[in-house]
Amino acid sequence: MLGKMAGDYLDHKLECPFCGTIRLQIPADAQPTTPIHCAECGAYLGTWDELQTDFEQQGGTDGVFRLDKGRIQKLNPSR
Repeated sequence: MLGKMAGDYLDHKLECPFCGTIRLQIPADAQPTTPIHCAECGAYLGTWDELQTDFEQQGGTDGVFRLDKGRIQKLNPSR
């Protein structure tokens, strides 16, 4: 998957398909297989490893982001 463009919102596994927000309920001792749920509505979103991998594939480890109303927007392109 190619990196997201500036101004794009991160989505895929990070965004809850039921309530449309990115509010993750992550335990302090999360392991790769720990199930992660939406903190807003409780829906299952995937394992901690799946969500981290998805975030990385969307360019989440490089750039500047804005969190706004439960959504993450990439503000500048990756270098």
